[in-house]
Amino acid sequence: MLPALLLGLALRVALTVALPYGIYHDDTPDFLTTPDRLLHDHRFELHSKKTFLVPVVFTIPFLLHVPALVFIPVLQHVLGLVMVGMIGLLIRLWFRAWKIFILPLTLLAAANPFLLWYEHTLMAESLFLFTTVLLAVAGTLYALDQSRGYFYFLLTALFLEAGARPEGKLLFGFGIVFVALIHWRGWRSAWPRVAIVAGLAVLTSLITPTAQAGLLLFTSVARLTPTELKSAPGFEPYIAPVRTDLQRRWELKPSFPKVRDRRAVADAVERYLKDNAGGKTSKVHRSVNEFCKKLAAETCVKNFGYLPIHIYHKFRAVAVEAPSGRFDNDWLYVQQREAFMDSPRGLRMARGLTGQDITTTEQLREFIDTQYGAVPWCNALTERWLHVVNHFRFPDLRVPNLEYPSVKLYHFGVPIYFLLGGIGVVVIALRRGPLQVFHFVWAVTLLGFFYTIMLTANVRPRFRIVFEPFWFIYLALLLECLVLAAVWPFRRSAGAPARCS
Repeated sequence: MLPALLLGLALRVALTVALPYGIYHDDTPDFLTTPDRLLHDHRFELHSKKTFLVPVVFTIPFLLHVPALVFIPVLQHVLGLVMVGMIGLLIRLWFRAWKIFILPLTLLAAANPFLLWYEHTLMAESLFLFTTVLLAVAGTLYALDQSRGYFYFLLTALFLEAGARPEGKLLFGFGIVFVALIHWRGWRSAWPRVAIVAGLAVLTSLITPTAQAGLLLFTSVARLTPTELKSAPGFEPYIAPVRTDLQRRWELKPSFPKVRDRRAVADAVERYLKDNAGGKTSKVHRSVNEFCKKLAAETCVKNFGYLPIHIYHKFRAVAVEAPSGRFDNDWLYVQQREAFMDSPRGLRMARGLTGQDITTTEQLREFIDTQYGAVPWCNALTERWLHVVNHFRFPDLRVPNLEYPSVKLYHFGVPIYFLLGGIGVVVIALRRGPLQVFHFVWAVTLLGFFYTIMLTANVRPRFRIVFEPFWFIYLALLLECLVLAAVWPFRRSAGAPARCS
């Protein structure tokens, strides 16, 4: 594992030297709500779409008077190296032939260009991936030793996971089921631990409310909205124009809702609520998200059999694309300028972000132009990585281009390593051994988590970043099990135990 840590350190130092300041993403202003309110209004506040962990971490450099665009990437790079170490620990505990697999798998984790990009960008993905791997480590250790210390470690990991991103709260389901199954034989003495996990789940949910999950989910399935909804009588005229537009675009080529469509759905729901509120419109805006949950639930139930196909199309649409950005001129100049300028918070927080006295948009543009530059070696690494992992994929499909017949359109096939990783998740869950309970619950969790994220999220490859290290780990586990199964008859004839773990 030491070579992986050294490689990871070298890559991160080289990136930091080439690009001392982190990337300001268009999601960054939402996380800066907390330090902004704390410094200017002297009150603690979270953005309505965000949970607590990332905003709190992003507040630290402002309180320490350290440039946030320097502090946050460095912190995330350090955590990235720690994560490489945690992945090495998982390989040591999950694999029988760990000595063979630990070096290549940790090297892949250390050199993954997508992880490098998120570590250098002011977003939640890097911390969310870190807490997910931390939770896998905590669950593994607790499966091996149900001590009080490891139980507290598991609780901490669950709490941090829920605080990193809104969907992290779903993994409390893993914690409750996992602890219950681990202790099912001694239920009478162990039920308090299950109750503690459930209680922490409720408490965390209360302190991390978000206001977009319902809207995101309903927007994702708006094309499938039934003409009659029990949860919204008379809703058809409001949603019909949006649904028709989405269906028309789908007929041209499989396409999915964008931000403007989400706004159109929200407007339709808000108009419906106002028209049916009996004059009580003060809480309509806050009710939109909750009402969308009901609409989405009924739509999903009535299209339950089609949902896996819907999810497959969403995943396939961006499966060959990088789940991260690049360190190129488009991201560093064009998109970063837009991110700064689109929100007044960018200029208002510029002093704390950069450590320089920047008070005008001209000064901000000059800062970006002089302090940022493309990182060719990292961009080349990204391109090479994509070329390798996408080389083996299912056949591409040529589709007619009704809008521009001269332009060829393809539905690219899904890279095969995704499927092999998914099969590995299932296979390892069936392997006997001291970690079988953990692997079974973790496999169900990962598959359900993937299903939920793909169904709810926008069609952007970045939403699969949380699974990035696991594709390769589970592919290697599948390979290990296949090799062990192949040699098992020979080991059995020699008197070796018939086990795959």
